[in-house]
Amino acid sequence: MLYKYNYLGLVGGGLNPQFPTNEVIIWDDLERSVVIRISDMPSRVCGVRLRRDRIVVILEQMIKVYSFSVESELLVEFETARNSNGLCCLMGHADRALMAFPAKQPGVVRTVDLADPTISIEIAAHESPLACMAFNNDGTLLATASEKGTLIRIFDSQNGLKLHEFRRGTNPAVIYSISFNHDSTLLCVGSGHGTVHVFSLSGSSITYPKRAESNFLKKYISAKHSFVRIQVPTVTKYNQVPFICAFGAEPQSLIVICGDASYYKFNFEKTGDFSRQRFSVFLELNE
Repeated sequence: MLYKYNYLGLVGGGLNPQFPTNEVIIWDDLERSVVIRISDMPSRVCGVRLRRDRIVVILEQMIKVYSFSVESELLVEFETARNSNGLCCLMGHADRALMAFPAKQPGVVRTVDLADPTISIEIAAHESPLACMAFNNDGTLLATASEKGTLIRIFDSQNGLKLHEFRRGTNPAVIYSISFNHDSTLLCVGSGHGTVHVFSLSGSSITYPKRAESNFLKKYISAKHSFVRIQVPTVTKYNQVPFICAFGAEPQSLIVICGDASYYKFNFEKTGDFSRQRFSVFLELNE
């Protein structure tokens, strides 16, 4: 969806796709009609991102950037590592056109300024392939997680400097969602174990353990741990319903929306305590 506007980016999928899987549809929900159609992609479309002046199409090993117009023009394209999940972050602010996506090497993030695609850096974020990433509100910070899902890292998006390293746990997990709060003082991370972890960005988390400690212990100690851990009731490692998490409008509130159409709102304290404030199911997916 384009910010607060009525445009939706649609891609065919499922058992009986409404549209071809190698085509992008821009739908005007106010007019109830298709306004832009980008066809004949060389492979399946894995994702779409929108901003007021750009349409970003994520393919399995390529990203294509088009102008946002009825006669969309291909402006630039980038090769990527295999990216079947359509991993890509795009800043929607009018004054910043920053985009992040997997580079050709596994575990490496590439950031590009779409206003001038020659402005680009690569960040060696993880040893394993990337699984999730997110910008903060102004695009100055980039959070990343790998397919292993044990460490979350935060980088300066301008120079690639690692600023924070957080440990979600020691057992691998799928990372579904990463989100900063409005003023970039907190980070929430949702995993396939059904947990939401909240980390504080206050101060630097890059520390240096004593030389005598083992490599594993060094990594464990040097990474900062969450101060809040919430178990989403309907999601467990045995019932892995995908979900997204984000901070609410009120201070110290969290919103969780699950793939089974359930909605949760939690409040949390600096002590680590939390309480569930609301639960709803919005629709019956079988109808």
